[in-house]
Amino acid sequence: MNTLSNPSINRNDLVSLISKSQEYIEILKSIISIEDVQGVTTSSLFDEADSQFSSEVLSKLEEKVSQTVISFESDSSILLELPGKPSVEYNCKQMGFRSQETKTWGMLIGILSSAPHTFNFGIAYTYPDGSKKNRQKCKNYDAKWKLLDELNKKLLMFFKREFSWSFPEGYKLYESNVAAKDGEKSLKLTIGSPSLQDQVPSSDIEKRFLSLDEKELVRNIRALNDDFTMDSYVHSEPPETLLAAVSVGREKFAWTDEKFGEIIQY
Repeated sequence: MNTLSNPSINRNDLVSLISKSQEYIEILKSIISIEDVQGVTTSSLFDEADSQFSSEVLSKLEEKVSQTVISFESDSSILLELPGKPSVEYNCKQMGFRSQETKTWGMLIGILSSAPHTFNFGIAYTYPDGSKKNRQKCKNYDAKWKLLDELNKKLLMFFKREFSWSFPEGYKLYESNVAAKDGEKSLKLTIGSPSLQDQVPSSDIEKRFLSLDEKELVRNIRALNDDFTMDSYVHSEPPETLLAAVSVGREKFAWTDEKFGEIIQY
């Protein structure tokens, strides 16, 4: 048969080619509808994948997640205890983080090491002149949300790889605290107490703050709080130090929760 690139193509060959092409088209139509192919979208594929998560399966997943205990062990490792299993130590690299100096790992450690283990990103906009037209975006708001999203993905990948857990598309390992203010959130995992190994009694830690006046104590607490923010890479003080300083403020200067909130939100 002459090829189509040949200008002297035989008419009978062309008719035969068209005829065979029509036969192939009819065979394809009998196998699958073109409309069905066009109807397959990324969204419908996810819907099909998520169909395995019935309300009962999702409920069991939520229960398994909430019964899993995660605890601060050190700046480079955590303890993880699955339901009915002994606790196991995992370092940052075993959990899929590049190093303990990444902001994503720092965010996880900050949540685990600082009671009450909640987090919020504050307000998205400020209104300097009280007008919505002149609102200004808080520069850290979107950055911190992006960091949380990355942390969520890292944790999901870890549980999938290490324990073969399955999650529906878009699953979040954190949730909003309904009773809390300012959009406060927390992990769905149960957060355990830090390891007691080599832990200094809080009464001994408090001694360094007892002689300070209120202004000096505030300065120390703000410095410690900055050390444990999500943007910190490596902590220079153990988490118990901040808790001890706050305890001194409550006992010595009768600080309320609102007062402590004002101090760290400066």
